Amino acid sequence: MEIAHVHQILQTEGLDTPTLRALIPNVDNYKVLLMQPQGVLEVDDAGVRNFDRDLARAQFGRFLTDACATQPDLIATPEYAMPWEVLSEAIKAGQTPEAERLWALGCESISHAELDALKAELEPHATLLYEGLEPDPDRFLDPLAYIFLAPVQQNQEETKLVVLIQFKTHPMADQDHFEVNGMQRGTRIYRFGGFAGQEISFVSLICSDALAFYDADAQAIYDRGMVLHIQLNPKPRQDQFRRYRDKLLQFQGDATELICLNWASDIRIRIGGNEINWQNISGSAWYLKPDKFDIRDETLHANHKLGLYYTWLQPLYVHALFFNYQPATYLVNATKVAHVGVPAVSSRRRGPQIARVSIWDNDSGAWAEQMAVKDGFSAIVGEAGSAKHDIQQISDQNPFAAERVMALCAGKIDETDDWHKVSNLDSCRIDTSEIIYRLTFCQDSDQSACEFRTARLKRCGHLWDILQDDAKIPPALADLREGFHLHWSPDAPHQNVVSGQGLKATVVYLGEDANLKQVEATTKRIAEFLQRRSSNLDESLQSRQRLAVWYRDENDQFVVYGTHNYTRIDKTADRSEFDIGRQG
Repeated sequence: MEIAHVHQILQTEGLDTPTLRALIPNVDNYKVLLMQPQGVLEVDDAGVRNFDRDLARAQFGRFLTDACATQPDLIATPEYAMPWEVLSEAIKAGQTPEAERLWALGCESISHAELDALKAELEPHATLLYEGLEPDPDRFLDPLAYIFLAPVQQNQEETKLVVLIQFKTHPMADQDHFEVNGMQRGTRIYRFGGFAGQEISFVSLICSDALAFYDADAQAIYDRGMVLHIQLNPKPRQDQFRRYRDKLLQFQGDATELICLNWASDIRIRIGGNEINWQNISGSAWYLKPDKFDIRDETLHANHKLGLYYTWLQPLYVHALFFNYQPATYLVNATKVAHVGVPAVSSRRRGPQIARVSIWDNDSGAWAEQMAVKDGFSAIVGEAGSAKHDIQQISDQNPFAAERVMALCAGKIDETDDWHKVSNLDSCRIDTSEIIYRLTFCQDSDQSACEFRTARLKRCGHLWDILQDDAKIPPALADLREGFHLHWSPDAPHQNVVSGQGLKATVVYLGEDANLKQVEATTKRIAEFLQRRSSNLDESLQSRQRLAVWYRDENDQFVVYGTHNYTRIDKTADRSEFDIGRQG
């Protein structure tokens, strides 16, 4: 693919390059409006389009109406999404972006002849520009339409509405060769910005363009680069498909961001009267790696509540925030991809923050704002048995506190005393498979993710049952027999239960798979963390005395490990659990 600069295209039309607010690397934030539509699509030799025409006209029409009302700096729809008649009517009615804004709309397929006719039809209202391909009546185009105002070269006070259309350059890899045989391919993608005053650059990829995205392409655009990747994709995290993200994010520096926008989950495709349910995830996500990303619980919780869920992409050291899989529109406040000439004290690129999430309301025929969206946790928390009420309550107050409580209950904590940092939690980390193991965001249907969540919840439930049995509670925790509740606080990060008397403790159940060596190592690690956190010797001794680690032995009996370790009078309380002089 060729990466063509927009200013070169506009110059031939007597137009200058527009100033786009999102690409100015200053301290000002910018707004993004994204649509993740429901997917019932009709596929035939003419291409791909929405099956329910009336619903599509209503939903996409209101989306553009909302865009005109809020005037975000960037709006986007996924591949094959926007009906051309909706966009055409909006342009004729003057429902278009204001100056310095950009619309990037994945549109339904269209033939070259239909596009030529549309260009003539919209000539009084807008200038349509697109690559000069040889017309092929037997093939369709897969287009992305950029809409923006461009200054006229001869009169900078005058602007023209431009619709710059980019075509997909590489077909999808389906077994029936639908796009291989039926789609006419473009040869270029367009680059906005990337010059003095607008040092941030912006490019878009259309779905399987990613398969033809090479190292040289990544090197050309990664620095201070924002990439929008629109898709209609049943497997958005397939290994070869997602490798372009590795190419872009592997470079040194933190000024690269990717917005992946797919359709909602469970896309349905109608072919020849038959309907196929893809049973897909959505996979829409925002990838970024600023050094001052806002990792505070209150910030991540606010996003979580409105449908943007945090994970840490460990191999690339990247923050990956996934959108709720259900159909919705999202208004996002985001910090710029780069800051240039901004004082260090003011340069806090904290990442995207959801300002509004809306779902379609059939009764009103509008996108209705929601105060919260369902993360799916309430549907599975019952796997925790009698612990479910405490865990659900913690999650409602702070889902990341719930992730930490469950990690500590299971003894699944990192080997550093900041194990509770979200990027260190095993449930918040993802690898290159991008399977999401979050416990409090449960829409990933991958079998390994489902098994992980179920096992963690059941482990917590078993621990709760142990604590209900007075005979299994050691003397140092006798107050738990009178009542307790699960709890996590940053002030006591290595403790996860509070008795009815208000005394904190650490309780862990390692299950039946742990051997004695693992039990000992986990106990010593947590005891060490408790000691480091303590402000004095008495507090250190008390917190370690109130540590109990259970496991199931070879006789299938619940056993609590080493509860005498911190009550013997010859034990020196102020020594590290890993004192070299005491090992061996």
